[in-house]
Amino acid sequence: MITNYTAEKSSIIYPHVYWEGYFTNEELALIVEYCENKKLENGKVQDDIMKDMRKSKINFSNPDEENRWIFNKLNNFVQMINDKFYNFDLVGYNNFQFSTYNAKEKGHYDWHVDSFVGKQNPEGNGLHRKLSMTLLLNDDFEGGDFEINLSQPQKIDVKKGRAIFFPSYTLHRVTPVTKGIRKSLVIWVEGPRWK
Repeated sequence: MITNYTAEKSSIIYPHVYWEGYFTNEELALIVEYCENKKLENGKVQDDIMKDMRKSKINFSNPDEENRWIFNKLNNFVQMINDKFYNFDLVGYNNFQFSTYNAKEKGHYDWHVDSFVGKQNPEGNGLHRKLSMTLLLNDDFEGGDFEINLSQPQKIDVKKGRAIFFPSYTLHRVTPVTKGIRKSLVIWVEGPRWK
């Protein structure tokens, strides 16, 4: 319904929120072990011209009996964060991505958004990425800062076990890792077209 009293219907869209300790250190180690037992491939961007913007290794996991506990815990986590901070119209997500950024390769991911702007979602399901989450799985590396850019770059403090949630249209990046290997788990939660 259209109103002339928009203050009554307005809400804050948080540029990002973070939550730590939802996964225990033991659970984080199990996630890393599970993901590292799967083949890693070079991370890509949709446009081949921009291939230098990303240096990472990734794999994807769809729900199965072995990883169901991860998905169940992530589902509850996403629901809690969305209810508390965003209230986006969300349907779900199909998989999670395990990402590694290696200092030996100057691992990084330059400025990008997770939404498909001007393009159809390649899964062709009519849904749009609305809420992104990255969960840092380790802390034995240097560099690899997570930054968002609303009007100027802002470094978001990341540490092992801290999950960062943000609207998928937010410009963000991972700066080059200078020592060790940065490991994270990423999901993009989808929903119907913004309206």
